[in-house]
Amino acid sequence: MQRFMAKLSTPVERAAFEKSWHSDPALHVEPRVEFAFVGQTVSVVVHSDTTAQWPSASFHQTFSAAVRRLDPACNVRWL
Repeated sequence: MQRFMAKLSTPVERAAFEKSWHSDPALHVEPRVEFAFVGQTVSVVVHSDTTAQWPSASFHQTFSAAVRRLDPACNVRWL
């Protein structure tokens, strides 16, 4: 299991984000990912085993792309 936390510069609707996330064709074999939105803070749990973890740089890029499909001006800061 991996955990990530991000702070968005503008609020993003959870349902819209999840639709954007699942619209990425590169994620067809992703591990299960859960998102929790509290204001502009997003907590993420990636259900992966220790031998097949998602590289953090790649996850950050994929997550940021999903956010920017909704709001190109939104910045993502990783906590």
